[in-house]
Amino acid sequence: MDHTAKLWDTATGRCQQTFRGHVDSVNHVTFQPFSNNICTASGDKTVSLWDSRSGLCIQTFYGHLNSVTCAAFSLRGDTIASSDADGVVKIWDVRMVAEREEIITGDYPVNQCHIDRSGSNIACACDDGFVRV
Repeated sequence: MDHTAKLWDTATGRCQQTFRGHVDSVNHVTFQPFSNNICTASGDKTVSLWDSRSGLCIQTFYGHLNSVTCAAFSLRGDTIASSDADGVVKIWDVRMVAEREEIITGDYPVNQCHIDRSGSNIACACDDGFVRV
């Protein structure tokens, strides 16, 4: 793997931008609501925010101790929830570039996480077959 994320033009099938900077696999990509930013979750234990126009990394969030499997934005785009292979979900404040909370879901990896519309609940799909809210 080349440890990059790519932005593709669906009309032409061409790559518009390549995001370089992770040192391990990119496991998840999502758009920040109401912006031109893209968020990546990586095997290098980081979550990164990118400018989709320039391809430059705006910010990297450090704190996971294992591979980050997913990243999800709140509807307002000011909060990121990220999950990892240790079963940990971290809540990040995008504006303050700080970890707000850590949630330990159990002994199994969290494969996906999503924040509900209100921003007050997070659903986590875990490797043990359960969804935790």
